[in-house]
Amino acid sequence: METLPDAVSTDKWGKDTEKQMNEQSWSMENRLDDIPWEHNRFRELLEKYSQIPEDQVTAEIHKIRDKAWDVAKYPCIGSFTYVRLLEFEDDYWEMKEVIERLKAPGSQETFLEVGGFIFQTIRRLVFEGVDSARLYGTDLHAEFVELGYEQFRDRDTIQATFVAGDMLLNEEEYAVSALPRTLNGKVSIVHASNFFHLFSWETQLVICERIVQFFRRDSGAKGPAVIFGSHLGSITPGKTDLFSAFLHDEATFQALWDEVGRKTGTRWNVSVKIFSWKPPRINVFGKDARAMRFVVTESAVENKA
Repeated sequence: METLPDAVSTDKWGKDTEKQMNEQSWSMENRLDDIPWEHNRFRELLEKYSQIPEDQVTAEIHKIRDKAWDVAKYPCIGSFTYVRLLEFEDDYWEMKEVIERLKAPGSQETFLEVGGFIFQTIRRLVFEGVDSARLYGTDLHAEFVELGYEQFRDRDTIQATFVAGDMLLNEEEYAVSALPRTLNGKVSIVHASNFFHLFSWETQLVICERIVQFFRRDSGAKGPAVIFGSHLGSITPGKTDLFSAFLHDEATFQALWDEVGRKTGTRWNVSVKIFSWKPPRINVFGKDARAMRFVVTESAVENKA
């Protein structure tokens, strides 16, 4: 498996790099006072799942956002983009297929959200009728796990497994950390949004190899291993000036997963859909950045014998 030698400048994400991000002048520019997005699905979740009175919902969203902003100043937190729950829109067929797999009679399929923030996606899945005991979530910050419980008021009812941890620890530290102990061999489906665009090619490679280890290899997983989500890509893919982050198009994302496959003895097919040919409204990566949806599906390795 790929390692993180000290000689490689990976800007070890994350809390050291987050500190640099928090000091950037554009951080405060992305902290909005009002929610600019349609967020009816999130409101419905708080009103019907969390039983928060309708006239208190907006204040509760702001309260948790402000606490999260004090932990890490990600643009998606400051600008409330997480409340949109875009994966549950009618034309998002990827999530529809995932819900079908998770809710199928007798299903043992399991779902992991990587970089899940307050795990609003997991709460929406529970609201949609998915068994919470088969849901997993991870984030760098344990504070975000706690803020999820506070936002959704379900600490005593939800059975999902949440684990905080750094996916870029060196091999020795990572091997004894909570992430592999909790997740290796446990997951059928992985969701990762607003995630890969934070990292360099080298660190993406490490993360993807470790995600591959999360997948189940038993009979409980009836469908193929799948990673899906959305992130900022680019019509001119490559390394950016911001933390050496690498933005992809379909060809470069496939190339990344081809390399992952060579290193792990697996094989992956990538598909990408561009949301819009206009730069996203909240964007720190320049005029060529584009919001993209992706699906990465495992396929059978050819037997060359």
